[in-house]
Amino acid sequence: MISLTTILKQWRMLILLSALVVRVGVAQKINFGAYTGSQTINLTTNGSLIFTDLRRIILSNSNATCTIAFSDNLPYIQIVGDATRDITITVTAPTYLTVGAGGAGKQIPFVCNFAYSNLGSADAATAKLSAVQIPTGFTAITLPMLKRTAGVPAPPPTPSHGTYSAPTATAYLYFYGTLGRVGNVNAGYYTGLINVSVNYATY
Repeated sequence: MISLTTILKQWRMLILLSALVVRVGVAQKINFGAYTGSQTINLTTNGSLIFTDLRRIILSNSNATCTIAFSDNLPYIQIVGDATRDITITVTAPTYLTVGAGGAGKQIPFVCNFAYSNLGSADAATAKLSAVQIPTGFTAITLPMLKRTAGVPAPPPTPSHGTYSAPTATAYLYFYGTLGRVGNVNAGYYTGLINVSVNYATY
């Protein structure tokens, strides 16, 4: 349930990940789409997660895995919001990719990993150098939009009033993961959906 006092951004990332073939490879990637009910958090995406760039042929019943590692060129979401606030990020990802209606012989295990950077870096490449990788199995994190420096706590955020605009900061969210092991599954185009929500934290 979303209350009127909650500022919420939702992202849906369609994973077009795995086409199982016997002799040829088919490109696989993540496509990003967005829904938002507010302009106070702005989300933009860049890049695609393409497993066949690493393994051109993925065979059924091969017991193979294909991993896009954190060190690879990763797709990311750029998050721009109030620099004085904390945000909560929730990532909901499938544990299997499916083809058609799913069922026996139509599932491939999938593990989604993500990392974040909130140091106010100038660009995504610089931000990735200091990104924090979230351990597998965690699906939600709360963090400041802009990491605070050491010292006494910052004063409370200034309430909106008149023409006042809060300072903004930029954080980045990176995605990577592992496909497989590939069992005795049907050939086809395997897909899944990752849901990512970003909202200001309430305490």
